[in-house]
Amino acid sequence: MSIPVIVLIATLIAYFASLWMLFKKAGQPSWTGFVPGYNFFIWQKVTDRPWYWILILIIPGVQFLMLVIMNVQMAWSFGQRGFVNTLLAIVAPFYLFPKMAFSDEVKYTGNIDWTGRKSNAREWSDALLFAIIAAFIIRTFVFEAFTIPTPSMEKSMLVGDYLFVSKARYGAKLPETPLSFPLVHHTLPILNIPSYLDWQNLDYYRLPGWSNVELTDAVVFNYPLGDTVIVEDEVTSWYQYIRQIGLQAAGSHENYLADTKKYDDFARKNLLNNPRATISVRPKDKKENYVKRCVGLPGNTLEIVNGQLTIDGAPLRDIPGLQFTYTVRTNAGITKAVQDKWKNDFGINYSDLRGSGMNVEITLNEQQAADLSTQGIIDTIYIAWDSKGLAWAPVWSVFPNDPQYDWSRDNFGPLLIPAKGMKIDLNTKNLPLYLRAIRSYESNEVYVKDGKIFINGEVADSYTFKLDYYWMMGDNRHNSLDSRYWGFVPEDHVVGRPSFVWLSLDKELSGFSKIRWSRMFKGVD
Repeated sequence: MSIPVIVLIATLIAYFASLWMLFKKAGQPSWTGFVPGYNFFIWQKVTDRPWYWILILIIPGVQFLMLVIMNVQMAWSFGQRGFVNTLLAIVAPFYLFPKMAFSDEVKYTGNIDWTGRKSNAREWSDALLFAIIAAFIIRTFVFEAFTIPTPSMEKSMLVGDYLFVSKARYGAKLPETPLSFPLVHHTLPILNIPSYLDWQNLDYYRLPGWSNVELTDAVVFNYPLGDTVIVEDEVTSWYQYIRQIGLQAAGSHENYLADTKKYDDFARKNLLNNPRATISVRPKDKKENYVKRCVGLPGNTLEIVNGQLTIDGAPLRDIPGLQFTYTVRTNAGITKAVQDKWKNDFGINYSDLRGSGMNVEITLNEQQAADLSTQGIIDTIYIAWDSKGLAWAPVWSVFPNDPQYDWSRDNFGPLLIPAKGMKIDLNTKNLPLYLRAIRSYESNEVYVKDGKIFINGEVADSYTFKLDYYWMMGDNRHNSLDSRYWGFVPEDHVVGRPSFVWLSLDKELSGFSKIRWSRMFKGVD
């Protein structure tokens, strides 16, 4: 039995062993301390707090914060104030509560007297407390503020967009890691330590919503490969690092394939022993949040041919602002004055242009490319599609990260997206496509031995999925780390749908000119 579980059990025992005596000291019937639920109601009377505080205890996630506050109020009501006793009430109530209950020296004093000038302080503290709780509930179950840090969704969502994401639309997820600090995601600011305790992990459950994820919806979700991360570089996944280091250690792709486990184990030890790499293992709901567009639903077959994405054989409808990287040949150098004009006239960011001299690459949507082609400085402009069968390095970076598949970002698939209840034939050819879903997202032990697939110790030639899966891609197709690189997004990773932009700042400009007024309170397509 783990230490956190022992602490939890000790706390529960301390409550039931102590409350009857604490209530008796406070002039309440001692038997009420043994009645689950009702004892929390009496608790509020003893500490002179509103009875409706107990309602907060039924809200997943926030109830831990509420219980800590109630512990502190109980300690203060028996004269156990000051820094040390308050700290004990927070971290060791299983010690403090019996001490208060069975020590003759500890008397009931009532809660802190907030009369006189201090009444305003009490009112403000109560207001602040419930403001925090209300904000926590809204953030967890209704909507949350996000910002767009990367250009992967341009021109639909721009770097510097601040937007609200509806969690209720698809149905809010109940917190799976309830012991966490309110109003932060996975890391406490300044301290740079985890904002949660993983002593308790709850099963996935989603409240009813009013819509399902639909094709072309912009969706916020937990990064699927974010279970293990290198804090100093969260852009490159842990698993990509493992492959890179393993390949380098093997010396050749043939050697790596001959004993993949050996070289992957070497890579893991190398990373874990690297003093410059901080390894963090995060629960599902504390993984980094990503925003992409859903371009494939459960049960769909997806394929990309020269950048054209098809679903079940039909082209996906046009997405306004879809961007690709164009190769541009000019008849003169591109000066700062030219870049300023392109930004002002066509909305081409300075960061969209890469390279120098007569040949450059520019990230553009179709309209921008048409506008740019009319400029006298442009000689030729075209998209160079990545073909299948590229060099080894790109093959290892593109899903399913296996040399059996020679897919690229522009020529990919066909690939069947799993759906809940779907049964597929399983073999060593298609196992790489579904291995992570079966092993990591649906918690099965999977290995191959003597050419046979074993799932949970039994030979398997088929598998029935327990979850729905989605395929997410950025609108900036040549500048987006998305499902083409890390695969499916399980339904239990879906967070919500972006609703509208409440502020947008162009970080390439300064002063008031950086405010994109036209995007203020604009809905997200």
